[in-house]
Amino acid sequence: MTLDELKQYCDAVDYDMINPRWQKIRAFPYLFSSKPMSIPYFYSHHLQEAVNRILTENEIDVIFAFSSPMAEYVIKRVGGTQKRARLIMDFVDVDSDKWRMYAEHSNLLYSFVYRNEWKSLMRYEREIGELFDLSLFVSDNEVALYKKFAPNVEAMSIPNGVDVDYFTNVKPETKKESEKYIILFTGAMDYFPNEDAVMYFSTEIWPDVRKKLPGAVFYVVGGNPSRRVRDLSENKSGIIVTGYVPDVRKYLQKADVFVAPLRIARGIQNKVLEAMAAGIPVVARPEAVQGLPAHNGYVSVAGNKSKFIDSIMEILHDSEKREKLVFDAKEYIHKYHNWHKNLDCLETVI
Repeated sequence: MTLDELKQYCDAVDYDMINPRWQKIRAFPYLFSSKPMSIPYFYSHHLQEAVNRILTENEIDVIFAFSSPMAEYVIKRVGGTQKRARLIMDFVDVDSDKWRMYAEHSNLLYSFVYRNEWKSLMRYEREIGELFDLSLFVSDNEVALYKKFAPNVEAMSIPNGVDVDYFTNVKPETKKESEKYIILFTGAMDYFPNEDAVMYFSTEIWPDVRKKLPGAVFYVVGGNPSRRVRDLSENKSGIIVTGYVPDVRKYLQKADVFVAPLRIARGIQNKVLEAMAAGIPVVARPEAVQGLPAHNGYVSVAGNKSKFIDSIMEILHDSEKREKLVFDAKEYIHKYHNWHKNLDCLETVI
């Protein structure tokens, strides 16, 4: 969403841009403190001044903070927090636990940094929950995980939603003759869990898929791919890295299988919901669907390499299996991830 589009829904919009390199420098000293590095990384004095001004000049009924670093703007406001307002913290997922997962898939140096961030951010998430009136998450699994270290915080889940019409009402692109089978992954490629998933799939699973399906193509669709991801498309292995695209639906509509081989994941993966809504059968690792209740039968879950390969082959060669997955997945989306139903719940909370 652009700023102009956002302004259609808001009386006023204040924003600031982050310089990732400078913010990392600012955050580095916090590695040696009890405060998480995520907080200074996302902090802006300009936004703080805007928040202070709004809370000073207006009678605010509800303050809604989205993701844990945004709570800092409420905590730091001049004169302390505004107690007369209802404070709602939308954590989305337990972000601290992702840092624990990062540590498990990193070298010794980065593992130390990530483990430190995991523990300090977990303490911060508990403190926020105790300060705010209500904490929101995208799934019951996230609530249960959060409650393990913040048992006294009032928390509930409101699942993500997806616009089925948006992902189906689009003219599909025609496949190239060289693209007999299209396997697809989408996501921001400057996000470590997505990069890790693509590298894992490309090195561990894709070579065997190509042996079985010489005409198969693996599309990696998403902005800001790293050098090692871009390099995947240069060795004639059937991998195409697109970088940013204005409309991901065109790739969804021509894909035969959507893969979600994420080894690091929390909450609900919108990419999985979008593929299901678009009518593309999904093969996913268990980590990618842990936030989806009763997903069995709607997503093909594969916890190891051989199962992942077998699931792809089955979907491509068993039309009855494929059609059932597609039909059941859309029914599942309508039942559990209907935007109107889930936003009604959010409106009630507010």
